[in-house]
Amino acid sequence: MKAIGSDGRARLVPFFKCVCVYFAAGGGASVTGAALKVAPVLCLLLCVLLRACAPTTTRHQRRYAWLISAGLALSAAGDALLVWPHRLEGGMAAFAGAHICYMTAFGLRPTAPLSALIMLLGAALYVHVVAPPAHLAIPVTCYALLLGGMAWRGSAKAGPQRLGSLLFVLSDAMLGYTLFSGTLPHQQLLVMSTYYVAQLCISLSALELPREPLH
Repeated sequence: MKAIGSDGRARLVPFFKCVCVYFAAGGGASVTGAALKVAPVLCLLLCVLLRACAPTTTRHQRRYAWLISAGLALSAAGDALLVWPHRLEGGMAAFAGAHICYMTAFGLRPTAPLSALIMLLGAALYVHVVAPPAHLAIPVTCYALLLGGMAWRGSAKAGPQRLGSLLFVLSDAMLGYTLFSGTLPHQQLLVMSTYYVAQLCISLSALELPREPLH
């Protein structure tokens, strides 16, 4: 992997500042709360877009960066929708789209069949444990499969996206538990901190991507 230069690190400073502001302010079911929640992801989106549009970016890097950008944009939409509980299904749909973008970016090689099996079994166990209400059983099952698929592809090769995809699963598993099954101590801190680090790692995979695919 290519290391991020000083300019790249400087561009990430607003992300960390926005994360601190979000946790300090506490969010909430309001337009202000939604803006605070999506701000860190929008900062990452800007960084990846700048990478996609840089004149030195290769075709391989540009395609990957555009797909990650699309995933970040859909994630931001999902974040905003999930601020309001009655927008849960819309938020799930936005994040499902984000996972499809990430999976497409990560590609299908190497296949890692054992990881695929583990993620499939994990998705099935997750749906069984959280036991969503009947009207959400099918959407939650489909979402869990997409989330597992994204983690399968993200973890299949070395790079920051490996940690990011696995942290995304952890964050969503905790979120699903708090939505349908019970509560966790410091649940906002646990869910959102793992989520923001997950998105950071996935974004770093675009910022550090080699100029040509590694075979």
